[in-house]
Amino acid sequence: MRKYYVALALFVAALGLATAVFAQASAETAVLDQWKTSVQHSKFSQDYNSMKEVTSHLQHVVNCLQGQSGPGFEGGAGNPCQGQGAGMITDAKKVNKPNYQAAVRWFETADATAKAGLRTKDPDAAKALGQATQIILEAVGGQLR
Repeated sequence: MRKYYVALALFVAALGLATAVFAQASAETAVLDQWKTSVQHSKFSQDYNSMKEVTSHLQHVVNCLQGQSGPGFEGGAGNPCQGQGAGMITDAKKVNKPNYQAAVRWFETADATAKAGLRTKDPDAAKALGQATQIILEAVGGQLR
């Protein structure tokens, strides 16, 4: 009977470990998927002259970075990262790797930069902040692979 309990304990431990590994891998995939979408929308923000279009894409970046539970999330603007994860910042915090933990600070910086673009009234300044957001995201993305 004792062997049974030892085997059961080992099985439960292995199952717990497998679940943790899967959750971390899933969070990594979510971060990378949302990162790709965010870079794309930071580029889109630079392609338009209309303040409405520029800020729409910057809001998409904020929505991807923060996820639906984030304080800057605006559902009315659309969420191109819907179904990809819980937000890049949230998902990166779940990955127990130094490069992902360091990326959190850069994602927060990209978020603040995109939000600055949302606050300005000048389309050229908003586009420049979209480009700065893109540069930050692309630099961080290279460290995640």
